[in-house]
Amino acid sequence: MRPILLSVLALAVCAETPVELRLRKDLSFLASAELKGRGNGYPELEKAAEFLVGTYRKLGVKVRVERFPYVMGVERLQGAALLGKGDDTGARLEWGKDIEAYGFSADAEFQHRALAFVGYGLALVEHDDLAGIDLKRKVAVILAKIPDGHAFAGLDKLERGLPARVKKLQQAGASAVIVVEEGDRARALRREEGPSRLDLPVLSVTLKALEPVCSGLPDRIAKLRSEGKPQSRDYSLAPWTFLNLDLRLKALEVQLPNVVAEIPGRDPRLGAEYIALGAHFDHLGLGERHSMGGEAARGQVHPGADDNASGTAVVLELARELHKSPPKRSVILLHFSGEEEGLLGSAAWVRNPTVKLDSVKFMANFDMVGYLPKEKPVLFLGTLGAPKAALERARALAPAGLSVSTEVGEMIGGSDHMSFSLAKIPTFFFFTGIHGNYHRPSDVAEKINYTGMAALTSYARGLVVDLGDAPETPAFDPETAKIKTGKGGPMKVAFGTIPDYAENPKGFRVQGVSPGGTAEAMGIQAGDILTAFGEVQIKTIYDYMQALGKYKGGDKVTVKWLRGDKEMQGEAVLKGR
Repeated sequence: MRPILLSVLALAVCAETPVELRLRKDLSFLASAELKGRGNGYPELEKAAEFLVGTYRKLGVKVRVERFPYVMGVERLQGAALLGKGDDTGARLEWGKDIEAYGFSADAEFQHRALAFVGYGLALVEHDDLAGIDLKRKVAVILAKIPDGHAFAGLDKLERGLPARVKKLQQAGASAVIVVEEGDRARALRREEGPSRLDLPVLSVTLKALEPVCSGLPDRIAKLRSEGKPQSRDYSLAPWTFLNLDLRLKALEVQLPNVVAEIPGRDPRLGAEYIALGAHFDHLGLGERHSMGGEAARGQVHPGADDNASGTAVVLELARELHKSPPKRSVILLHFSGEEEGLLGSAAWVRNPTVKLDSVKFMANFDMVGYLPKEKPVLFLGTLGAPKAALERARALAPAGLSVSTEVGEMIGGSDHMSFSLAKIPTFFFFTGIHGNYHRPSDVAEKINYTGMAALTSYARGLVVDLGDAPETPAFDPETAKIKTGKGGPMKVAFGTIPDYAENPKGFRVQGVSPGGTAEAMGIQAGDILTAFGEVQIKTIYDYMQALGKYKGGDKVTVKWLRGDKEMQGEAVLKGR
């Protein structure tokens, strides 16, 4: 039976068109076990970049690698911790077993700081864990995960996250935060989701290590979960408990690659203008962060076949076809890394473009294009900054049998085209939808619809040629560039900024401003760095979130920011959300 089965499979592959075979070959290599999920900062991402460079060189296309900094990990240089109770000498904790630092923890050295259990570390109208608790110069003890439930329904993902809660505890005066680990060991030291550094030490400590000095803590945790009401208890009361800590960490910074290729246009005049085609080629590696598979998936290869080996393979195939027959305008082909960590690669290229940014007239982004339905195929074609006439033109060019929908929903701002829209470049976003394999080890090459990818490649080529040959390209439309933001949560005002998730030591860098928002009215621009919002000093997005939660609609605040080395400020009348 086996030889017959192999023959049938061989015939099935042979039945594919040359385009489908090339798409399958490129995608299968990028999503192979050899590339281990193309995690940011790992050697396999460099292998993927080398593959892209080699492919372009074989085509005879000009190609280069541009790099930008990224903090990929952290190591502990110094660690000593002791838990005590009353006047006893206490017990030293074993690092890597009883205690470990979170990757975004600050360094610290202190003695005899009392502990205070404060539930989830939330301060909401519906659920205030901090009420009546004096946290000044104390160590806040909290639980890691906030449960679902009515009291927490207004919290979005960012506000639920540990960094946002740590910032709140810091503002309450805490010296450090202990996150209770109820398993056998403290969590491993690793690069966390979100910022690479906070201003407060954050520690994972096992319940087993805490229990001898925090009497009744397991019962208090059980009661908190069963009743859903704050059960804070200040452990600085007699018999008091304390933590001694000496911690020093070192961030491990690497340079991530963007691969940039160019195909010159055939027209002497229009060839100075560019149509940009983009796709990110990074993914989740072994699922250390952002995996939808939970703890069970951590350590497993996340192949990222659809996300985004599919888009990468489409851009490569478009390069092959456009190199043979280029449009009048030039084409720049951009392969980004760092997308999974916050659109880092595309934001870095827009900040330091390899061509004049105003010469880029349109950008088409391909992210997750491998799941076109075989029956009733629908392509989601999102637009940020592209006028409605351009979308109607795109729909008119769609082949028979392919439906083009603009109902992209929340995903519209979640990929690299947003970096270009913020630079006032109109964009299209090619996308075939979220599915059950998204950000999981099951996103494998065998599940991709290669016939569908070939059809999308053909359609995209027609759009690119149409844009590349047109006498005039579509103008940027600020109305279609608007991104709807959700309501609810503790943030009471909207200011109208779009964050840059790259690390910035001076403050919170603004990647863009929302048209019609307060920030735009004040004159704040993309690239400005917010340093103060009223009474709140701004260093990170989490400081900024706390500031937005501090004020209400109608309040007047003084906002300070940097533009290059120039200090600027203005007064804002805040709008409610």
